[in-house]
Amino acid sequence: MEYNNADKRIVIRDIHDPSDAKRLQYIQEVTWGTGDVVPFHVFIATATVGGVVKGAYVDGELVGYVYGFYGKFMGRLCHYSHQLAVLPDYQNLNIGYMLKMAQRQHCLDEGLDLVVWTYDPLQSKNAYLNINKLGTVVKTYFINHYGEMDDELNRGLASDRFMVEWWIDSKWVRNRESSRIKFFEDYSLADKVDIALEAVREGDVLKPVEKKASKTIVGIEIPSDINVIKRIDMRIARKWRVKTRILFREYFSKGYTVYRYLRFKQDGSKGIYLLTRGFDPNDYGEI
Repeated sequence: MEYNNADKRIVIRDIHDPSDAKRLQYIQEVTWGTGDVVPFHVFIATATVGGVVKGAYVDGELVGYVYGFYGKFMGRLCHYSHQLAVLPDYQNLNIGYMLKMAQRQHCLDEGLDLVVWTYDPLQSKNAYLNINKLGTVVKTYFINHYGEMDDELNRGLASDRFMVEWWIDSKWVRNRESSRIKFFEDYSLADKVDIALEAVREGDVLKPVEKKASKTIVGIEIPSDINVIKRIDMRIARKWRVKTRILFREYFSKGYTVYRYLRFKQDGSKGIYLLTRGFDPNDYGEI
């Protein structure tokens, strides 16, 4: 796959060369601020037996990759997407989306219809890519899934994770991919939402405040940058972790699904997850 963005030539292709596989170690270190990386030989082994190891090359330079392999989730054969990383200087070129779409096509060609992966529900950039742009849904929450993590992105908070489900052949996803539905920033939905957790500004930080919610569509707000809150007041950051953990697990247990994520356009300081009961991406093209 080849794209042009901001006068740059971007090519997405499979990685087989050992020197490129070794560079993926460097990309991990820079992207996540950690020395605890997947070694290059694991990438080579994964690609050899049919897994996905695809790189993004900008003007010939390898700057990002997506990595995954076969697995099972809830008893169903699927593709597990373990890593998606793009060097910081290239993160505004839509490369993450390009890599995921190349991964999707690989899985469709293999006859799969489900791709799953985890991400931190407090990381808003991941929420926007995963939920809104790609069309994943969430109804599974893992508490401290990886245990204590010491990289710059995760340090200080329990490693709670969403397990996203990307139904890559569903009407919900196909309509996004074909751009027939362009509602990613549809703020009119706010009138139909009951806020269960509100992000309220107090001084330099946003604090989580619980509210009663009874409508069909429930909203859970998060700060747009939890990492800033961690630097200012780790106690408040941990409160965000606990409050969101309790509410997501409560609503998931009642049959709710996360199906949308909106960024607030007023000042960009927060975003909102939308949850509804009984949502099925194989039945819905639009909601």
